[in-house]
Amino acid sequence: MNKEPEWLKNIISLPEINMNMKFFGGHQQSVPLGWKNEREAHFAFEIMIILDGVQQTKFDGCSFNCYQDDIILIPPGMPHENSCISPTGMHYFCVHFDIDDPEIQLNILMLCSVKLNKNNDAFPKIKSVLQKYITLIETSTFSLREKLMTEKLLIELMLSLYDYTLLEQNIATLSDNSSLILAKSIADTIQQNFRTFTKQPIKENQPLLSMHEIAYSLNISESTMLKVFRKVYSISPKNYLNQLRYNESKFLLHQPNLPISEIAETIGYQNLSHFSRQFKQWSNLSPKEYRIHFQKNGR
Repeated sequence: MNKEPEWLKNIISLPEINMNMKFFGGHQQSVPLGWKNEREAHFAFEIMIILDGVQQTKFDGCSFNCYQDDIILIPPGMPHENSCISPTGMHYFCVHFDIDDPEIQLNILMLCSVKLNKNNDAFPKIKSVLQKYITLIETSTFSLREKLMTEKLLIELMLSLYDYTLLEQNIATLSDNSSLILAKSIADTIQQNFRTFTKQPIKENQPLLSMHEIAYSLNISESTMLKVFRKVYSISPKNYLNQLRYNESKFLLHQPNLPISEIAETIGYQNLSHFSRQFKQWSNLSPKEYRIHFQKNGR
């Protein structure tokens, strides 16, 4: 390899880009009253917009109704169930996507509630991208141009979601809402504790992943932590930690020479069988199957 010339070291260069994005399962559908998508989880994010009618979404002990123009973002590994409760039926569009950039993943996990905030200025941009997908899906044939347009829209979607997270971060920083501030502190603590543990996954650091210890460090009860966190993020603190574990395990499984047993220990599972069962609940694939799938598909 040629040595980098001195003059090149002293000029501003654009950043190198080396990230994988995956897009799949994009479809629209009209369903009747009583339609139900049985409880499931995906290895990637799922984003859905309700075009007409009413959907009931259940996950993590919560249940809420979604109406026309509502956008729902289901994190990877989150078991959920959707059903149509509108007497006239329901029409929706959904797609699955994944990206291996850890900063974007963490921002989306921490700052995007399952039901996106319509008051966020980036919400119309996200909606616009989904509407462009709907227009594209009505194309009878998919030439190379349509495929490239699909990928272009995925980048637009990532940018819009990233903008959304930055605005949510700003809202949390400027807010005097005590619940919002506390929920953000809980999320930050869980994230920091998890990062500390993965750098040194030893028995002495195991309490860092304990919900009891996290609540104690914030001088609140576990019940208060659960109530506040669910109110703001629509999921439990434990499931937020599980999402961090799942994303980290996927990243580590992309390294073919890293033993699966070591990956399990790195994210806090001392028992390999327990980790394998949990990973299969998250992704519908065992860790070994996921690694093979990644190697075959190159992403």
